[in-house]
Amino acid sequence: MASNRAEAAWSTLTMLLRGHRWLLGVAMLLTIIAAALELIPYALLCRSMTLLMERATGADFRRLLGWMALALLGKYVLYSLAYYFSHREAYHILMQVRQMLVRRLVWAPLPWLQRQGAGALKTLVMQDVERLEQFIAHHLVEMTAAVIAPVLVAIVLLWIDWRLAAAAMVTLPLAVLFQSIAMRGMDRRIAEHQQVVGQLNSATVEYLRNMPVMKVFRQDARSFQTMREGLELYHALILRVTRRTVPGWSVFMVLLNANIVFLLPVGLWLGQTGRVTFTQLLLALVLGNGMLRPLFKVMRFQVQIREILNGVRRLQPLLAMTEPGVRAIATVSGFDLMVDGVGFSHGEIQVLRAASFTIPAGRVTALVGPSGGGKTTVVNLLGGLIEPDQGIVRIGGVPLADMGEAQRSSLIAVAGQDTFLFRGSVLDNLRLARPEADETQIRRSLRIAGAEAFVDALPDGWLTQIGERGVTLSGGERQRLGVARAILADTPVLVLDESTAFADSRTERRFFKALRETCPDKTLLIVAHRLYSVKDADQIVVLQAGSPVDAGDHESLLHRCALYRRMWDVQSCQEIWNVAGGDAGSAIREVAHG
Repeated sequence: MASNRAEAAWSTLTMLLRGHRWLLGVAMLLTIIAAALELIPYALLCRSMTLLMERATGADFRRLLGWMALALLGKYVLYSLAYYFSHREAYHILMQVRQMLVRRLVWAPLPWLQRQGAGALKTLVMQDVERLEQFIAHHLVEMTAAVIAPVLVAIVLLWIDWRLAAAAMVTLPLAVLFQSIAMRGMDRRIAEHQQVVGQLNSATVEYLRNMPVMKVFRQDARSFQTMREGLELYHALILRVTRRTVPGWSVFMVLLNANIVFLLPVGLWLGQTGRVTFTQLLLALVLGNGMLRPLFKVMRFQVQIREILNGVRRLQPLLAMTEPGVRAIATVSGFDLMVDGVGFSHGEIQVLRAASFTIPAGRVTALVGPSGGGKTTVVNLLGGLIEPDQGIVRIGGVPLADMGEAQRSSLIAVAGQDTFLFRGSVLDNLRLARPEADETQIRRSLRIAGAEAFVDALPDGWLTQIGERGVTLSGGERQRLGVARAILADTPVLVLDESTAFADSRTERRFFKALRETCPDKTLLIVAHRLYSVKDADQIVVLQAGSPVDAGDHESLLHRCALYRRMWDVQSCQEIWNVAGGDAGSAIREVAHG
């Protein structure tokens, strides 16, 4: 199984190199010639020792120096050209791969993107792709040199005397044995390492985002459980891997440098018996002593190539995605929504349990219930962010699963709890929903969302640049822009998930009333925590523990649904106490009668 996965990763890697193999081959050929030139200075140095003993003239030494300088110059020029070609092709390939990934991220289904998580996608697009640069720009050249250099030295030693070659390589089998011991199970450990690093990246991003809150409550990293567990898991993994690999690695390193113990006595014996000359003996000792050292790079490459191939394997699902075909536009018979026997779970936690209810077309439906009841999960199902484990969600009688993303987004707009704003102007962020919208339509959506005043107060109005994720805006302002963007999309169905939490209950109720008056034909689904703001909804669905327990208007639910009545009583008390400096009696009347 592991060999099949490795072959598949190598196949993907060679596919990514397609169109660049010629120049990469030239780089490898230049490296081979440079490695051969690297041996010439050693041979000339040994020859100079012989000339010194023979009391040669200065002209002979100058000639040797000239050839040595020429060989060194040729070596460095060829290595420079090899690295130039490999780096040039590496950066071209990185650009192409990232362009491919960006295109495929557009094609990727929303549920798949939701499952990956921000940390994993960042690792995939940035780090996994960046590792390709190491392989293409560096490893191809360095591994060619590391493999060819010992081969060339072995050929030279065989030319001098086969016994010298044998003595120089006598420690190689033992080194390979201990290297294999050190590398045993490395694929599994590297995969585990990458998984832990991905989890730690996600935890780190979350930790940094929550830093202001933690500062307010005087908390540190130790109190952030996910971050702490990630760091402890990473430390334990690194400690375990180090203990298993260091002994074999250390013996391997010693054996690579231990061949002089055998080479020196064999060389001296051959020299004393007259089988090799002094120059040949000196050359054999100089070259043979460092003959196996380049294999250290080969072992390091074996570790790094596993990481690279694991990264390629993570790229494979995204690279394998094809552009979705143009689906036939399904004919919907209306804009009512039906949740039919839907179940969904996060791991072992069942969030929705055979939930069934209907959201009538052109009506306002509110979804209420205790926290953790599954309200946001319903919103994510309607937005296409997740898919149900069982059951069907329909709009106008057509299952959402049978629709393409383009058709679904043209029918349903969602304003969620967390509003995503990208770096750009306010106008750019609004027109994301409807690029062709004119000024009148944009102002109308801002006015309904209660965002027109604060947008006009910005330094450049809606042309004001906002930072990534809208960091220059308050949480309430970001939420209002999210609502305005959803309204601007002008879809038949509008879903609002706690998207007006920035406002108090009276302001929230006025917003829903204005929205209903401005868009009387829209099908509205409102997920709300404050019941007072949605008491005028045509239908209120009460959700508890992933299942609807009742549905009806406000008055009927007060009489027959104990959970709804209890929630209403609790929030009515909160409303009274939240009236600062006002008349308690009037507050009670307003809560009770609207």
